Amino acid sequence: MQPENETRLRKIERISGFLRGLCKLALSFYVAMTLVMVWSMLGGPGHDFMGANYVNFHIHELPARDRLIVGAMWAATGGIMFKAVFHIHQLLGNYSRGEIFTRESASQVQQWGFAWILWGVIKLLWLGVPHIVPGAHRVAGAAELEALGVIFNGLIIMGFSWFTAMAVEMREEQELTV
Repeated sequence: MQPENETRLRKIERISGFLRGLCKLALSFYVAMTLVMVWSMLGGPGHDFMGANYVNFHIHELPARDRLIVGAMWAATGGIMFKAVFHIHQLLGNYSRGEIFTRESASQVQQWGFAWILWGVIKLLWLGVPHIVPGAHRVAGAAELEALGVIFNGLIIMGFSWFTAMAVEMREEQELTV
């Protein structure tokens, strides 16, 4: 490998390690946030007024069934956000080891794109909450467009993962012919 490329690779490895640390903080935040929200939904002390994806509600005014529905939605939302950051964390781990154009890295990018699609879907599902939870109400906003934009971004990311996987296959094929 040429010296300037080795320098670039070391920089990628260093920056990836730093960003991976930030991902660890974000993962901790999402776990804590999800636990607090679900705890509040189940009647624990916390905020009385909450909102998610253009849907607002007073927690303590919701009957138990509705709290369970909203709590399940919060748990699903937190789980999807965790999944998205987890796959970036894994991808940056690969990069920090110098494993950039590998099948594993392509797979992590694909899973990250899938998480974005799930995130868009859960945003759309939140819009249905006021129809099944009478105490919840929708606030003004372009929530549908935002959710569809998130899904679209997920599809683009999955397309990039496909390109990366194809590049890995081409590189492996080229290495075999040499």
